[in-house]
Amino acid sequence: MKLPQLNYYRKNKVRESLNAIFNEAQNKEIKSGKSWYKTAHEICLKLQQDNKNLFTLEQVAGVLSALSPRNKWERNILDAANVLRAVRLNKKPNAVKVCTFNTNKEKAFRIAKGEETIKETSKKTFAFVNNIARLDRNYVTIDLWHLRACFGATIKTGLTPKNYEILQEITLQEAEKVGLAGYEYQAIIWEALRNKNLY
Repeated sequence: MKLPQLNYYRKNKVRESLNAIFNEAQNKEIKSGKSWYKTAHEICLKLQQDNKNLFTLEQVAGVLSALSPRNKWERNILDAANVLRAVRLNKKPNAVKVCTFNTNKEKAFRIAKGEETIKETSKKTFAFVNNIARLDRNYVTIDLWHLRACFGATIKTGLTPKNYEILQEITLQEAEKVGLAGYEYQAIIWEALRNKNLY
């Protein structure tokens, strides 16, 4: 499905959809969602310390992000640790096995070496890195699950930078109404939606 035009009516429907899922979240989903990014931030701090603080938190989070496609979170962390250690020891990408695509592994190496940064034009990745590395309240990671929460369907096209910013702003506003950071609200919705297996 293509992302529909975000007119006044559709924006209100997005708010209603997000709030309906949020309001149905169980206590364990709220607790887990509120802590997810803080735990991810602590993992980045540990990975940074394990590598003698040779990498910034943004680099560590960028490596995690680069290695995340089609990768389970626990394995993602292990892969990130292996890439960071390899870069610290001046090893090449072919010395490390990861559970994602080779192009992503190479990107993770470039990020760890400081040869590439996550740019703001890459809206989702930039938000994810800022949410994890700095617990930045100004960004929301709008992934496939969040789009499903917004529209009740799998969105395959149409998430332009402008549409991303509109959905991010809506999410930030709804999060503020319930006293949460946008990344906490998004993570709670992700937990609730994933556990319900609605889509």
